Amino acid sequence: MWLTGRSVALIATAVVSLALAVIAGIPALLYVTGLCAGLVAVAVLLALLSRPRIELHRHVEPAIVEPDEPVEVELALTVRSGVPVVAGQWRERLPSTVLGTATGTVPVTDEPAVELRYEVRGRRRGSHEVGPFSVIVGDAFGLVQRSLSTGGRDRFIVLPRRRPLDVRVGPAGATDGATRLHPTSGLGQDDVIARPYLPGDALKRWHWKATAHHGEPMVRQEESEVRPTVLVVLDTDPRVHDHAGFEWSVSAAASVVAHYGDRGFDVDLACGPTFVSLESGHGLQDALVTLALAEPDSSPVVVPARERTTFVLTGSLDTAAAARLVDAVPSRDTIAFVARGASDAGRSVLTTAGWHVVERDVTDDLASTWDAATGVSAR
Repeated sequence: MWLTGRSVALIATAVVSLALAVIAGIPALLYVTGLCAGLVAVAVLLALLSRPRIELHRHVEPAIVEPDEPVEVELALTVRSGVPVVAGQWRERLPSTVLGTATGTVPVTDEPAVELRYEVRGRRRGSHEVGPFSVIVGDAFGLVQRSLSTGGRDRFIVLPRRRPLDVRVGPAGATDGATRLHPTSGLGQDDVIARPYLPGDALKRWHWKATAHHGEPMVRQEESEVRPTVLVVLDTDPRVHDHAGFEWSVSAAASVVAHYGDRGFDVDLACGPTFVSLESGHGLQDALVTLALAEPDSSPVVVPARERTTFVLTGSLDTAAAARLVDAVPSRDTIAFVARGASDAGRSVLTTAGWHVVERDVTDDLASTWDAATGVSAR
């Protein structure tokens, strides 16, 4: 609680009036002294007795957003007090990772709850908290003020940035995509249903009519065939990443997951110790949220032992780190995106295991690096 400038002026007036009353012998000025001092005293007493408190309900919409997408925060503020008080300036604390202004003046209204709104935008992936909230309240004469706050916080999640990828890129280590598939049912009659093209599919399987209709390569899916599946592995080991390299890998993993998830593939995501499965692309947002919240973690990668097309996003590997990945990832049909500074011995461990290695740098464009995978997968 503090005195406002208006109270300071009244106190100064009281002091001057008292001095003039004594020095100049003007008793009437004592009334002015008493009035000024009395107003301040009464305001302080009422402020001590009022015990004001605030109630706040916050709604964040949407709770999951793309990078730079606006997020609207709605506040319902109620000030409760034993005596009437006036709410003035309000402020909501924002992290440095978001752009926006969360401050203003509480409007005067007859309603018990005041509606406040502001908009923010996430600058980078991850979870961003808004709050706590604070507001300045004072008496009706503006003599005494205090700050009230509530510790409640809410958050929203910004998904990783993603890039569109060429549908023709991928490992070609399997014949007709057979090792990239697992059993399913209800796929229809033989040679009737078309599915997206998989790297390695034979030209004789192309469904030209469906390709023209969808605007992307499609192949015939036979009754005996099964749904395509891919595995995306994000190596979260902090020993192989710097900050920029880790963010590049997270963005790349999100792009690959979205690329195949949007096309109806079954996608398994191994993000360090966390494992998420998408069935026919369903659950894509859960996988992207997992990547949005990903942090460097030295825990072992969790990958179920099943052969399928695999993409590994990692960093600057030495021999031990490369051997750890080869032991953790069962698939031989694998492309590993490694940092350009990786040791020759580390890359040799991957290539000896039959992996295709694509070098990348944090300044490289993801789409170009993805295109480069075509060359290594064809060797």
